[in-house]
Amino acid sequence: MPQPLPGMVPVAEYGSRFDADLAAARLTEYGIESAVVGDPAALVAPHHVTDPGFTVVVLAETVDDAREVLGFQPSDQRLTPSDELDDAYHHRRFADRPRWVRIMTWMLLLAVPIPMALAAFGLLVVTVARLFP
Repeated sequence: MPQPLPGMVPVAEYGSRFDADLAAARLTEYGIESAVVGDPAALVAPHHVTDPGFTVVVLAETVDDAREVLGFQPSDQRLTPSDELDDAYHHRRFADRPRWVRIMTWMLLLAVPIPMALAAFGLLVVTVARLFP
């Protein structure tokens, strides 16, 4: 998660930017200064997001008031189950993936450079043979 602004504390976490903006607008309506902190890539390129979700932060002295306005504790509002499953899958180490996934990955990684290297070697042999008959 990106670092919150100095002097601000997380109050709630939401799965979408829209929900976090709604909560921040509600807090502003009650006179509580707030900000939404999240990965900016979530709107433009969600497949590049490393930490899904958006956090609403408020000044440290207004935390209790903000929680009262929002009507829940931070742990009550979490990511959806599909987001949690997606997050768990994309943060697995390569060695922990199924064997067939690792084998297919290596096959794909080798399927591109090996034919290119063979073609380059063949081109080199033909070029050298024509230069020095």
